[in-house]
Amino acid sequence: MASAGSDAAATVGLPPRATVHHRKGLFGQTLKTMAFSMAILVINMATGMVTARLLGPEGRGLQTAMILWPQFLAFASTFGIHAALLYHMKKDPEREASLYYASLWLSLCAGVVCVVAGLFLIPAWLEADAVPVAQWLLAGTPFMLLFFMHNALFRGREEFHLFNRMRYLLPLLTLAALLLLAMLGSLTPTTSAVVYLAPYVPVTMLAIIRAVRVYGSPVFAGMLSTCKKVLAYGFGAYGIDLLGNLILYIDQIILINLLAPGPLGLYVVAVSLSRVTAIFSSSIIMVLYPKASSLPPKEAALLTLRVFKLSLLAALAFVIVFMVAAPMMIHLLYGERFAESTGVFRLLVLEVVLSGAALVLAQAFMAVGKPFVVTVSQAIGVLLVIPLMYYLVPEYGVIGAGWALLLPSFIRLLYVVAMFEWRFRFSLLALLPGRDDLGWMMSMIRNRKTGTAVQ
Repeated sequence: MASAGSDAAATVGLPPRATVHHRKGLFGQTLKTMAFSMAILVINMATGMVTARLLGPEGRGLQTAMILWPQFLAFASTFGIHAALLYHMKKDPEREASLYYASLWLSLCAGVVCVVAGLFLIPAWLEADAVPVAQWLLAGTPFMLLFFMHNALFRGREEFHLFNRMRYLLPLLTLAALLLLAMLGSLTPTTSAVVYLAPYVPVTMLAIIRAVRVYGSPVFAGMLSTCKKVLAYGFGAYGIDLLGNLILYIDQIILINLLAPGPLGLYVVAVSLSRVTAIFSSSIIMVLYPKASSLPPKEAALLTLRVFKLSLLAALAFVIVFMVAAPMMIHLLYGERFAESTGVFRLLVLEVVLSGAALVLAQAFMAVGKPFVVTVSQAIGVLLVIPLMYYLVPEYGVIGAGWALLLPSFIRLLYVVAMFEWRFRFSLLALLPGRDDLGWMMSMIRNRKTGTAVQ
């Protein structure tokens, strides 16, 4: 029986789903996604250089204060919809069209909730001068939620070419707008904040047009039951989104009140540059989750374990070089004024590797419908970060913020490893890389065109 996606594709003259998808296998898709991630990384570094050099530490800190809450609220209002859409698409492909439209409707409702919450929360947290701009920027949050949802849609359909183009187009438009403002002499903390969020609108609209072409007009019969199905898994995974983004943003939210704009600007630059190392874990997770979700539990766990070991080794090798080169890179990219961020950068880059490794291994639980384990992992991080921030930052300044993030990430990784061993009955020795893992990787490379070596 053909899927809803196949039927809709046929009606608009597109090839059937089996040929629409670019099925290169785990290695090929991960490699291509990582290549896009590296290109995105270069663009993001360029945007960071433009804003840092032209706005300075104080201007960069003020810009962060303006866009922080709209971004955080969007990430915190997903209600797990995108994760649920991807999961159910892999488990129930016959209902793909109804799952899409139910998720679209739910994401729009979440966007309204996000805007209303922001109107009340922003004045209570920001300085009065930054409040109006931050509130106006809330208009972009529904598009951010729809952006996340369509990212999940294209991953679920294994149309990674569309998924990667969406990701690439967003920072490219941001960089182009920043350069235009700089040439016109109009680059300020306010205008730069606007162009960081505005590109979500056209990119998301293009994604919606593409999806509607594939699925045709929505069918409202059974929509309520499909919405309930999406929310049932979504709320289970929502804690991962909410707590994961609390971990991602809670440091900056707290530091807005603990640090002056200058030191905050130093910290933001260190955070931005340290996220370079997230390219390993984020690229892998984007491909691993849909792949593992289509496998039986034991096979999904084995696949995840092998990817975890090999990706962690690669990330650690990269980060050693990165930490040594830190002073030169910061001076070259951002200028002498940001040299003081080197120390905290070294802590943050190690934190990114550990937290990324925990998320990679945690994909095994996501793939077998047990997102609660991942939620607990994120909760551990949040519960530890908040008190550590308030204790270490007043005492040690910016460097204390780095330690407040690094220590919880190490504990989260230990927790996920322990739960993985308990749930899937792998020995602790299985966590160490071996010849089998190397042989598996070589097999993946040889079969990257067909994707046959995934076990």
